[in-house]
Amino acid sequence: MKKKKNGDIKKLLVKDEKIYFIRRLYELINHGYMLEDSIEFLMLQYSANDNTINYLKTELANGKKLSFILKKLGYPSSVVTKMEFAEHYGRIENMLLEIEKYLRIQKEQREKIVKTTRYPFFLTMTLIILITIFNLLVIPQFQNIYTSTNIKMDMQVSILINILYYLPKVLISLILLIAILILYLTYLYRYKKARFLKLIIKIPLINNYFIYYISYQYSQELSLFLMSGFSMKTALNEIISKEYNYFFVEFSKKIEISLAAGDTFERATEKIIYLDKSMAKFINHGRKNSMLDKELSLYSDIMLDSFLKLVDKRLKKIQPVLFFILALIIIGLYLVILLPVFNMASSIR
Repeated sequence: MKKKKNGDIKKLLVKDEKIYFIRRLYELINHGYMLEDSIEFLMLQYSANDNTINYLKTELANGKKLSFILKKLGYPSSVVTKMEFAEHYGRIENMLLEIEKYLRIQKEQREKIVKTTRYPFFLTMTLIILITIFNLLVIPQFQNIYTSTNIKMDMQVSILINILYYLPKVLISLILLIAILILYLTYLYRYKKARFLKLIIKIPLINNYFIYYISYQYSQELSLFLMSGFSMKTALNEIISKEYNYFFVEFSKKIEISLAAGDTFERATEKIIYLDKSMAKFINHGRKNSMLDKELSLYSDIMLDSFLKLVDKRLKKIQPVLFFILALIIIGLYLVILLPVFNMASSIR
């Protein structure tokens, strides 16, 4: 196997390889291999050059931990922080399984969204191309015929031609507006998180996606802390002090303020408008049974399932609409072709 050239270590693992790397690392450590040996073996498997392997081995020998290696390999900050947490308070093997599950869920989400949106997008682009070609090639020919024969164009034909002329422009404008909105929200999410929070909750339809997804993430995070033996107060303090996720920090600060004011934990979460209201019921049930960590873990799974179902449900609604539009356009194209023919035939008689 050919060694990869020297370069950015972050580019060593691409896409799905990050998931498989975590899985293989878990298997090696679980079978008794030392971390340094496991990393070296996997680096050889992924064709890393000798400089990269020696660099990582040296860093490990100097006291660096697995979280440092994952960061160097380009894993997201959420994964690196989870591993740092395990290195201080839990078992690395268990956290590797959690990280693998986390990365697989993200992969499934991306694939599901791409799969569901691919066909509507292809259909929309086909409609735009079809109508554009028709406007460029067919309609001018009929207009020339009307002009050369001095036959007056019927009102119905004129309306249909205008609709088919402006429809591609309307569809393209709509796609551009959606793209601009997505880019703007992405920019706010990355660089202006406070403004993003204020805006996202006000946008109909989109706000539900955010509530489900952030509720899934936050409840999963709290569950990990509680399963490692932390109290809720300590877990909130850890989240705030680490500052690795802006949203988690903001929610934790608000919960701490509510707890200091005498509210229960479930009441404190109810006050956060970005979290789903059902979270309080699971917290209440978990506290009564002394199983809050498991209840939060169950709740996070339910929120993730709700998020995926909502994405699937709403995207599937797009397809019948596009089919209906396509049917109307095809009918319109036939009418635009046939009506002038009948009209000219009547005029000739």
